[in-house]
This record gives sequence, structure tokens and C-alpha cells, in this order.
Amino acid sequence: MTPFLIIAHRGASAVAPESTAAAILAAARCGAHMVELDVEMTKEGRLIIFHDERLERTTDGKGQVRHTSLMALKRLDAGSWFHPRFRQEKVLLVAEALSLLPSWMGVNLELKRTRQKAALLQRLEKLITRIHFQQRLLFSSFDPGLLKPICKPAIPTALLCRQEAERSLRHAIRIGCAAWHPHWEMATRHRIATAHAAGLRVHVWTVDKPVLAHRFRQWGVDGVFTNNPALLNRSLPQVWG
Repeated sequence: MTPFLIIAHRGASAVAPESTAAAILAAARCGAHMVELDVEMTKEGRLIIFHDERLERTTDGKGQVRHTSLMALKRLDAGSWFHPRFRQEKVLLVAEALSLLPSWMGVNLELKRTRQKAALLQRLEKLITRIHFQQRLLFSSFDPGLLKPICKPAIPTALLCRQEAERSLRHAIRIGCAAWHPHWEMATRHRIATAHAAGLRVHVWTVDKPVLAHRFRQWGVDGVFTNNPALLNRSLPQVWG
């Protein structure tokens, strides 16, 4: 059985605060093949790693990310909500997060839905020209309108899916995505086979149970997103024999 990708969801977010340096480094230490990180924009248009539209859940700040300056974001505690020992963790610029990756590790940057598509795409274009490992980079989004402008062989993209799976898969094929990323409840044998027949890889999210990961591997998926890559790395060889 061929190996498949273990993708650390927001870093190793089961053992460290999501989207922080601690979570990214923990994912690398446990051998995750890729790390998945979310991209948001600050008030002045800087690209940062952050999942939510608002600050309250994962920092000691308040308000919307897009209305907050980078300077203000950098003053926030992005780790104590998870455990006091992570109180030094800060919100990361995308460039800072990428600098933490070892040379063998890939990254999936999820582009969040935004009313500032043109500004985000302009910033992404500048980012792509500055980095030196495009072959290890994958952009994903629920919004095909963010993927279509950057969808080209040198810049692989993936359409995320939480519902209307058949429509999502058709759309991913039509706009030329390299991969399709369905929620695990949307991933069936037939849909996986359809995606593969169209030349798309399939990475399923979010899978933390080794038995569930085993099932999807048996069905032919190319990888799974997980909050606990260390657990899957320990457990899957035992499950698969």
C-alpha cells in the first residue's frame, strides 16, 4: 500500500494552540507531511495566519481581524487560551509561518472568503513571487472565485467542500484544481473514484481517529487532514499492518 499524506490541520492543533509557531513546529517534529494554515488580511492588508474572522476565540483581543492592524495583532496573546505555557505565542505573518517549515514539509494555505478578493489576490501574487518552494505549496478555499485566478500548473489549488459534494466536485474539475478537499462526511468511494478519474487528488478533513483514516486510505484517498498527526503517525502502521 502506497503512503499518503498526513496533513496537520492548523498545525498540530491537538497539542498546541492552532495556527501558532508552536503548532507548526510540533507538526514538523512528529513527521506530518504538510501543514494546513488559514490566511486572513489585517486592516492594512498584510497576510497573516488566522482562522476566524474575529479575535476572541484564540487570542485575548476583541473585534474583527480585518479591522485590526498588524501592530495591534502582534501585541496579542495567541496561546494562553490553550494552556498558560503557550502565553508567548503570537499571531504570525504568512512569511513568518513559512520560514518555520523544514525543507521537506509542504504547506496548504487556505484562503478565507472575503469581500476584498482583488486585494487578497494581489498580495498572494507578491507572496508567490517571493517564496522559493512553490512545488510544496497548495492553495485551497471554499470560494472557487479565489482559486480560479491563480489556478495554473505551477500553482496547485484545491476546492474545499462541506456540502453539495457533487456540485463541488464538478466545479473543482471545471476550474482545473489539482485536488478536492471534502469533509469526511462528503467523501464516498464513488466521489473519490470520480475525482481520481478526472486527475484530482483527494484529501479528506478532519480525521483524528486512526480507524476512520484507515477506511479512507482503503478507499484510495491521497491524504487526510488531522489535528493530531502524531497519533496517526503512531497508529496507522499498526492499523494497516
